[in-house]
Amino acid sequence: MKELGPVVPIVTPCNKDGSLDLEGFRSVCKEMLDVGCRGVFVAGTTGRGPWFGLGDRQKLCRAAADQIGGAVPLFAGCMSSGLPGMLENARAMADSGARIAVATVPGYFHYNQAEIEAIYLKFADACPLPVVVYDIPEFTNVQLANEMVLRLAKHGNVIGFKDSSADFGRFKALLDALRSHPDFFLMQGKENLIAESLQSGASGFIVSLLHLDPLPFIDLYRAVNAKDFTLAEALQSEINKVIALVRETIEKRPASSTLFHMLNHALQARGVCGNILLDTDDAAPPWVIENTIRAMEVCRAAKELTHSADSAKAGQAGLKGR
Repeated sequence: MKELGPVVPIVTPCNKDGSLDLEGFRSVCKEMLDVGCRGVFVAGTTGRGPWFGLGDRQKLCRAAADQIGGAVPLFAGCMSSGLPGMLENARAMADSGARIAVATVPGYFHYNQAEIEAIYLKFADACPLPVVVYDIPEFTNVQLANEMVLRLAKHGNVIGFKDSSADFGRFKALLDALRSHPDFFLMQGKENLIAESLQSGASGFIVSLLHLDPLPFIDLYRAVNAKDFTLAEALQSEINKVIALVRETIEKRPASSTLFHMLNHALQARGVCGNILLDTDDAAPPWVIENTIRAMEVCRAAKELTHSADSAKAGQAGLKGR
């Protein structure tokens, strides 16, 4: 499989009325690229892609393309409630600078596995961009069968798969089956499975919580690449604590806006952008922000692990040089 690394599913900075804040958007892109993200994904779940109109999504795509300058791949969400809309989105995103189209199962209707495969094959046949298939059962209410994913991987225009099913056994089976595909991306979509996935040979990961603080996730990727598995496991352990806080918060307030409130506070605290919330988002109770601050403190502790490991290595190198 082809290595890629961390890809950020970029948030969409905006005013409360939903009008885009393109300066804030470019600022988020810049931060993520500066710390080491190897790809940007616009108009996905984290970016509230389905909420914004096609014209706004094109503006975001163009702004990302300008910010990236071709340095890393630009993924664009092409999700819709039907194949015609998926293709319309893909053509518009291609015209706006995207290099890869990402598509989930169409929303609203229920499809069986054969119908889903037929939709994806027609999409791949007609899409002007290479396609990444995106499986997120939490939102589509269906999980793609591995056998279907492997058949889709043989299509000349299907270049990758993002797995947000939270099923590592399933992910590992796909890894084993796709090792002989040198140009295929297999991306992990769940934060708690990053270390295990990378150590098993995954191409990279695409996760929302990069926006809480990107460095622990980038450091984890670098630790695995350096074969410092002790540091990688320690960082994953800290990330798991962050996930536990986020899950606890969402379970207590089960609305999509809960995560957006958490990411919004973290982005504001770092001075990256001013707002990603909409006026339709209900106000968050104080404990949501308190949990966010606790999660950010765990992220700081995770960064200290990397700093300590780097200091220890520098000390060892100094001793060897004497």
